[in-house]
Amino acid sequence: MLFSARAAGFAAVVVAAGAGCSSEPELGSTSSAIVDPSLFVLPSLSAEARARIVHNYDALDPSDTIPRGLLEDTIVYFDTNKDLIPNPDYFVVVDFTRYSGRDRFWLVDLATGAVEPHKVAHGSGSDPDNNGYATIFSNVSGSYQSSLGFYLTGEIYDGTHPHSMRLDGLSPDGSPNGMANTNVRDRLIVVHEASYVDDGTTTQQGRSNGCLALDPSIEVSVVDRIHDGTLIYGALMPLAPAVGRTTCGDAICDGGEDQTSCPSDCAKGDTGGSGSDNTGDPSQPNDDEIGGCSTSGGTSGLLLAFGLLGLRRRRR
Repeated sequence: MLFSARAAGFAAVVVAAGAGCSSEPELGSTSSAIVDPSLFVLPSLSAEARARIVHNYDALDPSDTIPRGLLEDTIVYFDTNKDLIPNPDYFVVVDFTRYSGRDRFWLVDLATGAVEPHKVAHGSGSDPDNNGYATIFSNVSGSYQSSLGFYLTGEIYDGTHPHSMRLDGLSPDGSPNGMANTNVRDRLIVVHEASYVDDGTTTQQGRSNGCLALDPSIEVSVVDRIHDGTLIYGALMPLAPAVGRTTCGDAICDGGEDQTSCPSDCAKGDTGGSGSDNTGDPSQPNDDEIGGCSTSGGTSGLLLAFGLLGLRRRRR
């Protein structure tokens, strides 16, 4: 059974206890949907194709808080797989290159574009030197390491940590940039509160057993908004170079551009770089009537010819 809509409900599955985010098994309700990662597409697009998607989301992160490449990866993945994502109101971006004392977990509101920054812990196995930096990642049980890749959030339950939220991984082993997280549910890698994470400090945070642990003062608010089908992306580097926001003058009529705001990109007859004319709209002139050269000559070519002929006659 696949996530297809919020109202689709969830099938019961049994999750075996394993090396989760504490010394005790993560207990509690295990009601969940079975997510098939093979149904999700990891896009591999040209810069122009990425730009056409990204520019439709220019209102997100107006203060440029999130590393641009990671934000664009999330946008493109979200847009490509949106029919499989039950909760499209938010997505989360996590930058694991950052020191644990810095904000590196960003909750993005897709309706308003607002970004909510938070601290988040990484696994002790990912930071063997205990210096606040995660350097090793795994999809293997017992590693106590965090996993990279795209996730869908699962159900809320009360276990060793109250009000925890299960995760399902969408990035199989062999994915680019070291992404691999399809075992996170079996590994009991979840989102939970932890007293060793404090949003109010910039000092090194504590380490989990691989879970995304949040400050207890904000965990309930965050989880209550993103449970049961929100996209999360945890990464070290972007999958493709950033294309940036919509730019007038890039010869593509996209994003919020129109003939008034950006006539150079959205001139009459421009359908976003397809080279089509306006023959389907009788109220609009065709491209060869707007000016410039025409392979067929057109009216302007005939006028020029008659003008030259008259000039030759006068000279005689």
